[in-house]
Amino acid sequence: MNDEAVQLKPQRPRWVVGLVVLGVVLVGVGVWLAFRGPSSPPASAPPAVAAAPQTPAQPPEPPLPPTAETDALLRERLAGASTAPEFAAWLREQDLLRRFVAVVANVASGDSPRAVVGFLAPSGGFQARKKAGKEFIDRKSYARYDAIGRGVGSLNADVLVSTYQEVRGLAERLHRESAPPGSTFDATLQRAFEQVLAVPVLDGDVEVVAKGAMYVYADPAHEGLTAAQKHLLRMGPTNLRLIQGKVREVSQRLNARAERP
Repeated sequence: MNDEAVQLKPQRPRWVVGLVVLGVVLVGVGVWLAFRGPSSPPASAPPAVAAAPQTPAQPPEPPLPPTAETDALLRERLAGASTAPEFAAWLREQDLLRRFVAVVANVASGDSPRAVVGFLAPSGGFQARKKAGKEFIDRKSYARYDAIGRGVGSLNADVLVSTYQEVRGLAERLHRESAPPGSTFDATLQRAFEQVLAVPVLDGDVEVVAKGAMYVYADPAHEGLTAAQKHLLRMGPTNLRLIQGKVREVSQRLNARAERP
């Protein structure tokens, strides 16, 4: 049940291409009108019309702050979000905001974010056990993800939401670097939440089938989940409940803030 991690790659926005084509057309028409000879006597000039006031050009956005500066801000703001040692270790990683934006975009698209958060990879390998001629996920495999479950479950939702509100503008700009035109980071975050909350919690035995050097879920409904959802599913029911509970809590607080007048 290996998931192939997919990272977002910057794409040239379609509207830029459209503007370039439109600009070429307008320049071509202007040149043709300027240099063609008059085909008939000129008509009397129409009355002058006052030119419409021009909309002032928007000033360019200031450059993004250095990564070290953003990391320092996030570490300071999130220091009180949890006392779990796992979370403190996560905060020592570099480029925290860009990682966060990439993880959200990956999960929202159904892709596994493992390439972005490789530091969260569990130790040990996947294990299956045999029972009545079938193979099931060994609960020891779930225990490999307990540190992630504890870390996420320990987070203070209010601190997370207030920190997100503070860096929301920067997150939106980072998101625009690779998102399709018209996509907002808030909407992408909501889709990521929906992906996480749609994962079924499986308390009983979960049957798997060997396929080459890997295992797949025997139930087509489980194997048909997105790569991101299968990544969460194999964390086990206890860890999945902790993660889904925190996502619901954060989502509710964000929605409550959005509804304030």
